[in-house]
Order: sequence, then C-alpha cells, then structure tokens
Amino acid sequence: MKVLVSDTISQAGIDILEGKGIDVTYNTSLSYEELLEEIGNYDGIILRSMTPLNEEVLSHATNLKVIARAGSGYDNIDVEAASKKGIIVLNTPGQNSVSAAEQTMALMLGISRNVAQAHQAIREGIWDRKKYMGAELNKKTLGIIGLGRIGGLVAKRAKGFNMNVIATDPYIPSSKGKKLGVELVELDELLERSDYITLHTPHTEETHHLLSDEEFSKMKDGVRVLNVARGKNIDHKALYKALKEGKVAGAGIDVHEEEPLDEDYILLEFKDKVIVAPHLGGTTVEAMDNVSIDAAKQMLMVFENGFPRTPLNIPTLKPDDMDNIKPYISLAEKLGSFYAGLAEDRIEEIEVVYQGEISNYDLNPLTTALIQGILNPILDENVNLVNARLVAEERGITISETKSTNSKVYSNLVTLRVKNNGNVRELAGTVFNDSDLRIVAIDGYEIDLIPKGILLVTNHTDQPGIVGKVGSMLGANNVNIASMQLGRNKVGGRAIMVLNIDQEIGESLKEEIMEIEGMTGVYVLAL
Repeated sequence: MKVLVSDTISQAGIDILEGKGIDVTYNTSLSYEELLEEIGNYDGIILRSMTPLNEEVLSHATNLKVIARAGSGYDNIDVEAASKKGIIVLNTPGQNSVSAAEQTMALMLGISRNVAQAHQAIREGIWDRKKYMGAELNKKTLGIIGLGRIGGLVAKRAKGFNMNVIATDPYIPSSKGKKLGVELVELDELLERSDYITLHTPHTEETHHLLSDEEFSKMKDGVRVLNVARGKNIDHKALYKALKEGKVAGAGIDVHEEEPLDEDYILLEFKDKVIVAPHLGGTTVEAMDNVSIDAAKQMLMVFENGFPRTPLNIPTLKPDDMDNIKPYISLAEKLGSFYAGLAEDRIEEIEVVYQGEISNYDLNPLTTALIQGILNPILDENVNLVNARLVAEERGITISETKSTNSKVYSNLVTLRVKNNGNVRELAGTVFNDSDLRIVAIDGYEIDLIPKGILLVTNHTDQPGIVGKVGSMLGANNVNIASMQLGRNKVGGRAIMVLNIDQEIGESLKEEIMEIEGMTGVYVLAL
C-alpha cells in the first residue's frame, strides 16, 4: 500500500504506517497540477485543510481507497465525489478539541486586553497604557453558537472566568445545557444579550454566513466576536462594516473565507480592533500528535478491511452496537453475493426484512452491505459500503427495509427479496453462536448451508436420478463434492440442490448438467 501525506502532520502517525510496512510519501509542497499527476499512484492520502480534493482531483485518484483528514473540518474534500468513486472519507474529530477551545480563550483574552496590539506598539517604541486599556471577562455574557464538543469545552473555561454563558444549538438537548451550566436560547436572543459571541459550528448550507449584516444589526453595541470554527460561517464584508461602524468593538479571527490570506485582506485594516491568526485552532504539539495518530490508525483499519471509527460517508454505529451486529453485516453481504450468483435479469427492487432482537439496532450498515454483495459481482465498477446505495439509486433500484421483533424459528433472521419482471427470489439467513453464518432458506426451500467456498446450485424437478447424474458428471471431471444440501416443496414438485465443491467448473460442464432431464437452472457461486 502507498500513502501520500500532503499536509503537515506529526511524525507519530507516519511512524505507525511505516511500522506496518506502508510506503509513505511526505510531500507538502505539491502544486495543484502535480497533485493531479500524483494522486493516482496512492491507495490512501492523509491531509489537513490545505490540499484541495475536489471532483477534478478525485477523478484522477484511480487507486485511492481512503482519505483521512487529520482534524475535524473537511471543507476541502468533495465527499460526494469521493463517495461515487467508493473512496472512504474519515476525519479525526475530538483529537484537537482542547487546542481549539484554548485558542478561543486566547483570542477572547487577546481582544479584551489588547495584548497583541500593545506588544506591537512597544516594539515600535510606543508606551501608551491609556490607549490599550482593556475590558474584563468577569460577569460578561458569552454567547456560544454551537454547543458541541469544542463549544462545551469553551463553556467550561468561560465559567472559570466567571462569565455568564448562553448558547444556541438546535441539536443539543436541554439536559446538556444544564449539565454545563449553560442557558440554551434562540439565536436572536443570543445576539441581543451577548457581550462576546463565538462560533463553533461546521460549515454547511445552514451555517454559511451565519453572521451577516442582519445578525450584526441585532447585536449589542461594542460586542466582541470570535471565530475558531469555519471561515465561511461569518460574512467578512459584513464584519468589516460592523467594525467600521463601531457596532463590533473587537474580533478574534482564526479562520477565514479564503486561506491563505493575501495582503489585501480587509480585516487587516483594523490594527487595534482585530487579531487574526493563520488557522491555529488545532495546531498544538499535542493536537498534531493526536490527529496524526488517529488518522493513521483509522487508515489502517480500512486497509485491513475494517470499519474506521469516524467515517464521513459510510454508515457507522456505536462500538457496542457494532460488536453485536458485525456478524450480521458479513451475513448480509453473503446473502447479496449468493443472490448475485443466481441473478439472470435486471434488478428492480430489493427488499430486506429483519426479524428478532437484531431489529432493535440501526441496520443501515447491514442493508448497505447486502446491496454491496448483490451489485459488486454483477457490475464492472467497484461497489463497496461507501457507494453501494448511490450505485443502486443511479440504476433505479428501489430499496426497502422492514423490521419486526418477532421471529418464530430463529432468534434473528435476515430475509432478502429481489424483484424483477414480476419474479421474486428470496433468501434467508441467520447467525448461530455469534459467528456461524448460515443460509436457512432459498426461494422457500428450507436448507442449512454455510455460505463459504465454491457452490454449485441447481433448480430441478424432484425426481429420481438427478442427484446421482450430477454427482457422476462431477466425478468424471475430477470435481470433488465437500457437502450437499437438498430441498423440495413437495414430492415430485420443484427442488433445489446446493453442492459445496472443491473447484469451479467450466461452462461446458454446466451446459452438460443443464441437459439432464428435469433440470431448470444451474449456477456456480464463489463466496
């Protein structure tokens, strides 16, 4: 495996990859054109915020399997384009949260006590205590927009400065606010009441220019504003106007709408009101080690066919839930692969029915694995857990999922029904003893099959001699039978036979078996 590290990260993560025999290229000076040329040579890439992985770049990523963002934000990654190509995208949230929270407090103190401005004045030979008189944080109201991991850490630190903390976040329950000693309010109320406002939200359509002209007009005169989240969450032209008019007394800005900054950046005009930093929120020795190590470890999980801890474009679960349903993810993929071996026509609809205790879990990963199992063998493109649903959707395949806690025979049962041209094929499977995968029904025939190895499946009329003739033909061609399963709907009716054989058979032998009187279908599956 080859991995490109295109932005600055700690050596600790690189050491982990190289310790596993991964070939790592560390090159943080690639131009855009060079990136287009080089990206196709790598199985993985670790980056931060400076490498643009847009649709054009990803179209050249012919071998890329995983993108690991060493940090939480991923504005520079086209996740949708990566998903269409089946590339797993992951980030490392939480590993630099303390650093971002401390940077927020540093900027808050900096713009309150004019630390940077006074320092620069002294370097220029100016001693002016009156000009750089500051303001206390004590008893001031801090409004936090986004009370997630970093926002919560800022709240705790602000409480230590005896600040009154309010927050707005539609995704945070009131119980978390109470636990932090934070009053949850609507955005307009926060704008009206706050002496300091800090943003800690991702950049989305909803948060783009969350603070613009209208929001600044609702704030107190003399408010101070901080942003250590995403640059595009604040309309910087609106902030410039509010600073110019005196509505905003000071701003601490760590992230910017366009990075890196150029010399014409409008906020640099305010030498005494604004402190700007070059996106240092998550840049400490400790945070760099944490995100680098986490990115490397999660990348290895993907290379070893596991699930990353914090993927951005595949269904994920809590670790405990994953432990309980992981065997059923494997079962679902086997059911899909088994059906793919039987498929003879275009798929119109895939229905999955979950019965038993398993129905209490989020089963999105199982359904996705099942779709992957069906489509991967029958399509030319790579289909995996990342793009399986997208590929199905593009082909007009309808996906439905049903859950029931009732299962009459098995503690858990997964049933797959595939419909096309009015025909329905059905498979059902379960897991015994936490790891023993079994297919227990095929098109209504009860069976007990381990979905593993090479399988010869026949549909035929239930009549004497068919089993013996198939066995004789296999023996004559030196094909050994490891096990056999039989099922029928009634005496003399329709029947199925599944043979586990030691090697695949050619088309000529399949055609010979198909010529046996009463034979209606012959399939060879490799599971």
